[in-house]
Amino acid sequence: MNQQISTGLTSYRDGYFEFNFTGNYYFEIKKPSECSIAEIHLFYLKLRNGNKVTPLNLHEKIFSAEYLGFCYGGGNLIGISGIKKPTANYLEIVHKKAGIIRNTDQTILEIGYSFTEEGFRQRGISTKLKTMLLRKISRHNGIIFSTTATRSSQRFLLANGFIARGFPYQGMFDDNIVYFEKSSIGM
Repeated sequence: MNQQISTGLTSYRDGYFEFNFTGNYYFEIKKPSECSIAEIHLFYLKLRNGNKVTPLNLHEKIFSAEYLGFCYGGGNLIGISGIKKPTANYLEIVHKKAGIIRNTDQTILEIGYSFTEEGFRQRGISTKLKTMLLRKISRHNGIIFSTTATRSSQRFLLANGFIARGFPYQGMFDDNIVYFEKSSIGM
């Protein structure tokens, strides 16, 4: 048994195996507090591998997420995604870059931190993780947003009721980042 995959004996977690024509995968959604230090660190390493996030305070940001999604294949972590709790400062920066004016007291969550190892892309791993994460927050009353320059992620967001808002902007790691959001009330 892979020591990195929790057995689920200590608390309930969403997790299951899936077999499709491209292989066997184990998907798991957990709160950061349910993760081992090794799992948090592996999540961190995958994010750094993707080279799309700044390492500044990254461990703390991962620990403060609402949920983390993991996909294992062949006993190795091959894909990740998460539901983040953005800070007010971060929201202000993103909204300003996208040209969005917002005054709200609604709770805002962000779907992001998505990364799949290159050899496992285009197999639906990221889609499955993000779908499972959205299901976990289906009772969230507020706004869910995501920013991405990746076409497949943009298609996923549109297919799941998100609406592109504002205008594309230059990010630290990507060009033409698009801001998507949806109100999760009645999701």
